[in-house]
Amino acid sequence: MALISSSRRLRRTPFSEGVEAAGVKAYTVYNHMLLPTVFASVQEDYAHLKRAVQIWDVACERQVELRGPDAGRLMQMLTPRDLGGMTAGQCYYVPIVDETGGMLNDPVALKLAEDRYWISIADSDLLMWVKAVVYGYRLEVLVDEPDVSPLAVQGPLADELAARVFGDAVRKLRFFRFGWFDFDGACHVIARSGYSRQGGFEIYVEGGRNGMPIWSALMEAGRELDVRAGCPNGIERIEGGLLSYGNDMTR
Repeated sequence: MALISSSRRLRRTPFSEGVEAAGVKAYTVYNHMLLPTVFASVQEDYAHLKRAVQIWDVACERQVELRGPDAGRLMQMLTPRDLGGMTAGQCYYVPIVDETGGMLNDPVALKLAEDRYWISIADSDLLMWVKAVVYGYRLEVLVDEPDVSPLAVQGPLADELAARVFGDAVRKLRFFRFGWFDFDGACHVIARSGYSRQGGFEIYVEGGRNGMPIWSALMEAGRELDVRAGCPNGIERIEGGLLSYGNDMTR
């Protein structure tokens, strides 16, 4: 099979070094970044995910940050879902639609503060659409892509592994809630969420330089838990009824 050359059009992630060391066998391209798709085999990766714990490089879930006085207004303009009850510290599934109601993206939004949101996007160039809405309506809000790269910890032993690295308080997070947790003197958002039904967390690693230290700490802490590098698994997500934008839905 022919190789794909890396370039500015196809970005590595802050965790690529760890992914390669773990023996990744295949990738896809998602938001112009590498997304691992197979390590041992799709079947073995599935079986391991259901019995132990995996670390997933999902840095391709890029963040669109909304920051400013009109951030809340803009967030509501982007989705038909009512966000009136959303509070800081919550995650919401927020389908993003165009002027015809066609699906543009199906991300998860995190409300960091009344005037600040992250939109953790699926595979499309949503940043451009959001900037256009801001310009068209002359909203007072800054829209950009922060240096934030999600790293998922998924599987039935995810709570134990996360607690070993970030402390027992992480166990208290409720589903689709997040908090700030310290690692080596820096705080990172950790949410109880993820693209599997096995339970776990998504760590929003701020600063690419922090990627491999957190990856390595999780791998070391999880040795006796049979931790492995993994990735979103097609068998498990279909079994769990999780939709995939671009595969199970289109505009």
